[in-house]
Amino acid sequence: MGYIDKSFTVNIIPHDATRSRKEWIVSGRKLVVFRFFAVLIFLVVATAVVVLSVGTAEFTRTAELKAVNSLLSDSLSAARELNIRLDEIELELQEIRDTRSVIENLATAGVTGGYPE
Repeated sequence: MGYIDKSFTVNIIPHDATRSRKEWIVSGRKLVVFRFFAVLIFLVVATAVVVLSVGTAEFTRTAELKAVNSLLSDSLSAARELNIRLDEIELELQEIRDTRSVIENLATAGVTGGYPE
């Protein structure tokens, strides 16, 4: 049986014909280091995917909370408008009560003075 070459070659060929082609042969210790870094990069990417998926769930929860917050803010605005309207109505009612009191005072003042003949 023959020897199986476990190395590989990396070729970088530029689009510009004036630049030189680069070639690296990865074998032996370089291949072990390359595999280590490849596994490390894979683990980092897998961890990033997990973190992003958990983060996406958190963003979804945040979006739901923002929607509830917006709804509550709208409710608060409506309640404030109603409160302002109620205050205005209360002021108008107070003016009506004051006017009625003046009218009643005038009416009773005319009755107690007697009838002119």
